[in-house]
Amino acid sequence: MARLPGKIGKYKVVSQVATGGMGAVYKAEHPTLDRYVIIKKLTLRGDAAIRKRFQREAQLMMDFKSDYIVDVYDHFREGAYYHIVLEYVDGVSLDELLRRERYLPEEIALLILRDTCRALAYAHKRGVVHRDIKPGNILLANTGQVKLVDFGVASIHEDVHDSLTKEGTTLGTPAYMPPEQFHSTHSVDKRADVYSIGVMLYEMLTGKKPFPGSMTAEAIRLVQYGKYTSPRKVNPKISRFSARLIRRCMRVKRERRYQTLEPVLKLLDKRLAYKHAEDPAVRLQRFVAGSWQPPVRPSQFKRVLAVATLVLVAAAGGLAGYAYRTGYYHEILNPDEYGAATLAVRIEKDGRVPDDLVIRAYLFTVAGGEANTEPRRVEGFRERPDQESADYRVVASERVYLPAGRYRAKIEAGDTVFWRSFNVAPRREQRESARWAGGRVVGVLLATPAPAPLRAQVRVIDAQTGRRMLDGYRVEVRLRGRWRNIDELGEDQLTSGSAYRFRVSADGYQAQEYNLRFEPHQSQLVLHAELEPASEL
Repeated sequence: MARLPGKIGKYKVVSQVATGGMGAVYKAEHPTLDRYVIIKKLTLRGDAAIRKRFQREAQLMMDFKSDYIVDVYDHFREGAYYHIVLEYVDGVSLDELLRRERYLPEEIALLILRDTCRALAYAHKRGVVHRDIKPGNILLANTGQVKLVDFGVASIHEDVHDSLTKEGTTLGTPAYMPPEQFHSTHSVDKRADVYSIGVMLYEMLTGKKPFPGSMTAEAIRLVQYGKYTSPRKVNPKISRFSARLIRRCMRVKRERRYQTLEPVLKLLDKRLAYKHAEDPAVRLQRFVAGSWQPPVRPSQFKRVLAVATLVLVAAAGGLAGYAYRTGYYHEILNPDEYGAATLAVRIEKDGRVPDDLVIRAYLFTVAGGEANTEPRRVEGFRERPDQESADYRVVASERVYLPAGRYRAKIEAGDTVFWRSFNVAPRREQRESARWAGGRVVGVLLATPAPAPLRAQVRVIDAQTGRRMLDGYRVEVRLRGRWRNIDELGEDQLTSGSAYRFRVSADGYQAQEYNLRFEPHQSQLVLHAELEPASEL
């Protein structure tokens, strides 16, 4: 690890926040304002386009004065490096919040979306399109403020000859990009940001992204045709209001989306404006701190009273059923015959395991050494922050009550299948044990898959004729600072769990470049590249 610099310019460095291939981010102290700042340092040399984009980000943001956009205080060059000094936001990113909560209550998600839209509307009025809206670029302060950050790939539409994003190049984050941005970042307008907020709302309400995050041909096809699972099928609690908002923002044809953010803001203001409401910033502040509770609105009070009356009327018959479903029946009346169990998956924090990991689990009773053929499905898997450690996060099921005895658990976590044999003791015995007082915990460890050789299959199409090119083209990959023909590489030189830059070219055609990242379990690339004939001078 590189040594932490004592100072950068006039700023005293406190800690390193992040690092990557293009630069590093530091937390530092301002010499006179008695406050912390964030310093973004560009360490990548030799790429003039990236350097100009970095400089333009500073110029754009220094002109912005919005409560919903992170302030930029300074921009300077020191030696061979460029730096941007930004406002320090004490809190978490929306990305971190989603990893903690998995998905958000609808009211909280809409509050965050509204402030994000306010930030974007401010930028759009000044001719700036962000082009990289995603949870990692939304900061939630401990005070309840929402701040938009990172205009590194933003465009200024007055600059029609912008050379930083040439026609045919793609910038942004694939999982949040509209269909037109996959073809060219240069030609997108404010409707691209409208699309991205729809994707972000989908993720906030379901805990899943509507499309895969890779730039594979299949993923791009799904985006181009708008093929995603309805959010209400993923989370039935989502209101029709939010489902319609997502659908309208994510229209494939941009002329069918909201053309500006003004109508979106009007809808959100109307939805969130109810009487006697707590201040929105206070609600967000409490949610980030983990102490928020959904308020009972005046319109809900009558419904709550009606439900309470029905419960009292039906108590004689319904109480027993409720006690049985929740397990209180076995806890109180049957502790000598039934025990409790929870299935848990520990996941390495520093591993590249997808956040939207699908987990399925089944329980088999065992008698005479044989498992039954009719398993019980176990539901209710969700993040358990109270059980995580410094190295692992935990996804656990709901508690289930089972007749005391032997069991086998089949747990499907992504591409991995676990089988566990275990014993369930009666609740009376479990409660006497400090370890199993809350029930038997059946845990498995999901480690990051080892990198595997990455195989690439490339299909090249003449974009003008639509015909496949069988020869005369080159497929190269950028390795250790130079382009290498993919046919000359050994089987182990490209591996899963890494990011690579590919180039497809042919004489007389415009070359296409792709920056692709592969998860550890993704070992095959199928790339369809359409090459446009080069224009004659």
